[in-house]
Amino acid sequence: MAIEKKYYSFMPGLDKIAKSEYSKIQTEIILFLGCSKQDYYRKRSCYVNIPAHVKEGIEAIFKKYQIDEPECIWEIKSSGDKVQI
Repeated sequence: MAIEKKYYSFMPGLDKIAKSEYSKIQTEIILFLGCSKQDYYRKRSCYVNIPAHVKEGIEAIFKKYQIDEPECIWEIKSSGDKVQI
Protein backbone atom coordinates (compact mmCIF):
# COMPACT_ATOMS: atom_id res chain seq x y z
CA MET A 1 0.00 0.00 0.00
CA ALA A 2 1.38 3.40 -0.97
CA ILE A 3 2.00 6.07 1.61
CA GLU A 4 -0.41 8.95 1.21
CA LYS A 5 1.22 12.21 0.23
CA LYS A 6 0.46 15.38 2.16
CA TYR A 7 0.98 18.78 0.57
CA TYR A 8 1.85 21.61 2.95
CA SER A 9 1.64 25.31 2.18
CA PHE A 10 2.72 28.09 4.52
CA MET A 11 1.12 30.75 2.31
CA PRO A 12 -1.70 31.32 4.84
CA GLY A 13 0.94 32.35 7.39
CA LEU A 14 2.70 34.59 4.89
CA ASP A 15 -0.62 36.28 4.12
CA LYS A 16 -0.72 37.41 7.76
CA ILE A 17 2.72 39.06 7.60
CA ALA A 18 2.91 42.84 7.16
CA LYS A 19 4.44 43.84 3.81
CA SER A 20 7.24 45.61 5.69
CA GLU A 21 8.19 42.31 7.40
CA TYR A 22 7.83 40.01 4.38
CA SER A 23 11.42 40.22 3.12
CA LYS A 24 12.75 39.51 6.63
CA ILE A 25 10.69 36.35 7.14
CA GLN A 26 11.40 35.24 3.58
CA THR A 27 15.15 35.53 4.19
CA GLU A 28 14.88 33.66 7.51
CA ILE A 29 12.96 30.79 5.92
CA ILE A 30 15.35 30.58 2.95
CA LEU A 31 18.34 30.43 5.32
CA PHE A 32 16.61 27.85 7.52
CA LEU A 33 15.71 25.65 4.54
CA GLY A 34 19.10 26.17 2.90
CA CYS A 35 17.47 26.60 -0.47
CA SER A 36 17.45 28.99 -3.40
CA LYS A 37 14.82 31.69 -3.78
CA GLN A 38 13.28 29.71 -6.64
CA ASP A 39 13.02 26.60 -4.44
CA TYR A 40 11.54 28.74 -1.64
CA TYR A 41 8.74 29.92 -3.95
CA ARG A 42 7.92 26.32 -4.82
CA LYS A 43 8.04 25.11 -1.21
CA ARG A 44 5.95 27.93 0.24
CA SER A 45 2.93 26.72 -1.73
CA CYS A 46 3.63 23.01 -2.03
CA TYR A 47 6.05 21.21 0.30
CA VAL A 48 5.37 17.49 -0.09
CA ASN A 49 5.56 15.34 3.07
CA ILE A 50 7.47 17.96 5.06
CA PRO A 51 9.73 16.48 7.76
CA ALA A 52 8.54 17.27 11.30
CA HIS A 53 11.71 19.17 12.23
CA VAL A 54 11.36 21.42 9.17
CA LYS A 55 7.67 22.10 9.93
CA GLU A 56 8.54 22.96 13.53
CA GLY A 57 11.40 25.20 12.41
CA ILE A 58 9.13 27.16 10.08
CA GLU A 59 6.55 27.48 12.86
CA ALA A 60 9.29 28.85 15.16
CA ILE A 61 10.14 31.50 12.58
CA PHE A 62 6.49 32.55 12.31
CA LYS A 63 6.27 32.69 16.09
CA LYS A 64 8.84 35.53 16.05
CA TYR A 65 6.24 37.48 14.06
CA GLN A 66 3.43 36.73 16.56
CA ILE A 67 1.85 34.03 14.38
CA ASP A 68 1.98 31.05 16.71
CA GLU A 69 -1.03 28.89 15.87
CA PRO A 70 -0.16 26.14 13.35
CA GLU A 71 -3.65 26.34 11.81
CA CYS A 72 -2.93 30.02 11.00
CA ILE A 73 0.31 29.08 9.22
CA TRP A 74 -0.46 25.93 7.24
CA GLU A 75 -2.83 24.70 4.60
CA ILE A 76 -2.56 20.92 4.35
CA LYS A 77 -4.02 18.83 1.54
CA SER A 78 -4.04 15.08 1.01
CA SER A 79 -3.11 13.34 -2.21
CA GLY A 80 -6.82 12.68 -2.71
CA ASP A 81 -7.51 16.43 -2.85
CA LYS A 82 -6.96 18.40 -6.03
CA VAL A 83 -3.51 19.90 -5.66
CA GLN A 84 -1.90 22.43 -7.96
CA ILE A 85 1.87 22.24 -8.08
